[in-house]
Amino acid sequence: MKVLYKNLKDGEIKFLIQSTDDCWHLYNIIEKGDLASAFTYRTRAQSDDKKREGKGEKEGMYLTIRVTEVSFQKFSDRLRVQGIIEEGPQDIGKHHTFNLKVGDEIKIKKDWKKYHIQRIEDAVKASKQPSVVVLSMDDDIATIAVLHQYGVEKIADIYSGRTGKFYEDRSDKKDYYGEILSKIKEFSLPVVVVGPGFAKENFASYAREKEKLNFLVEGTGHAGMAGVKEAINRGIVERIAADSRLSVESKLVEELLEGIAKNGAVTYGKEEVSKAVKMGAAERVIVLTKMVRDNEALLEMAEKMGAKVYTISDIHEGGEKLSALGGIAAFLRYKIE
Repeated sequence: MKVLYKNLKDGEIKFLIQSTDDCWHLYNIIEKGDLASAFTYRTRAQSDDKKREGKGEKEGMYLTIRVTEVSFQKFSDRLRVQGIIEEGPQDIGKHHTFNLKVGDEIKIKKDWKKYHIQRIEDAVKASKQPSVVVLSMDDDIATIAVLHQYGVEKIADIYSGRTGKFYEDRSDKKDYYGEILSKIKEFSLPVVVVGPGFAKENFASYAREKEKLNFLVEGTGHAGMAGVKEAINRGIVERIAADSRLSVESKLVEELLEGIAKNGAVTYGKEEVSKAVKMGAAERVIVLTKMVRDNEALLEMAEKMGAKVYTISDIHEGGEKLSALGGIAAFLRYKIE
């Protein structure tokens, strides 16, 4: 993500979308009631005769809408920002949707909070970090996934098809490794290889011999997507993607769950978090992005009391886990009754 223009006095920031991850970041920043401005296409104003003929040509124009809804489909390449036209050459008061993609620009005007600005800074920083391919494998199955800022995308499951005790001596294993290597080479990205047993080391040796490729190799208790998630939650992937927003958010939620399990200095649910904030006991507050607007007063109070606020996206597993706990939680400076 690139910030093209910023004037916080007037509440305006203009962005250039440089990747699909940026669409996801903007999904978590743009809120209902914001003003969004962008170049778009809309059917030009027509005469009554043209309307009766049912003909309409779309033309480019610059519009400003008052946002009513924002949507982002995981692993798609578009961000949809819907709203009511407030400024433009025509159709004031009518509905319009910006369908934004990589290369588009959008200006947002709103009352920017500290956590909004922090998210923008994180997005700009993250845009300079590579995505990561995670290969989670054993002797039976290899799962290849790509770590985006907004979630984990499973690319493929590759099966060895091994049979019998003579598998170790058969050419099937080379076919298995060769198919994995061929798929991984489609991505010019860093690779983390994880899994139980010795398959990961054997594959890494094969890749070094065939293509002179070196991977980060780490042990996990599982192969498949379970191994991918374990690698993220344990911070293995962060050795390459240290600033991945997904890793940061997943780690925060896992830390919360661990604190709950150990009866540690954590609390969750709006009533309990509000109590902790008012007492000055909250050190960090995490909240689902879709709940930010309804809890602005509480979050502002938390920041004034010295707490750091983190927003958690609702479209990945960490967000789903936080949602089950009421969508808001806090790490405490000390335990409270």
